[in-house]
Amino acid sequence: MQKKVKQESEGKASSRERILGEAVRLFASKGFGSTGLRELAAAAGVNLAMISYFFGSKKGLLKEILDQFFSGYLDVARNDLAGPEPLPVKVRRFVRGAITYFENNRDALLVTITELPHDDPEILAHKASWGRQMVEIIEQEICAPAQEINPDFPPALVICPLLTSMMSARFLFSPVTNKIGAESAQLGSGDAYVEYISAMVLSGIIDTKRGPS
Repeated sequence: MQKKVKQESEGKASSRERILGEAVRLFASKGFGSTGLRELAAAAGVNLAMISYFFGSKKGLLKEILDQFFSGYLDVARNDLAGPEPLPVKVRRFVRGAITYFENNRDALLVTITELPHDDPEILAHKASWGRQMVEIIEQEICAPAQEINPDFPPALVICPLLTSMMSARFLFSPVTNKIGAESAQLGSGDAYVEYISAMVLSGIIDTKRGPS
């Protein structure tokens, strides 16, 4: 009896993960609005009722994808920005960790960044709840120390989306940049990409000019 219960539990967990995995793939390639639940159920090898059972709705499925992605991203920020090291060391470590995380979760990144129905208050509020947590980490670990060096360094509400956009640009625009030429693709990869972004952030801390030029 216990073996049967265990098998059923493992089967449900497997079905749930297949639904999530196929949803990320389909939402990234076709878009949230263009992906039907019947198509998703067929791709995941489950019946339509299983999607409702696990996630309630298509919107609930999107929220779960957002939760998993942002939870991992926040873990990277908390771990890589913590510690007594100098700010440049922590910034470079965070940029490297975030880019590696994005690399390993490309489809989820694409869904998270692009599939945001801006006219949907529920999705906006859900996204904002995660955004506030990231802003708090960036404020405490980057902006507050940076503003001690340069009082004109922007607040976290500016730096957080700007930094995320820079780090994710490599993956969002790679289909285009890869066709521009081998040189541009090489410049936007690996250690070079980490250093370019880190240098831009750190130069903003060191620059003591007051206000826009």
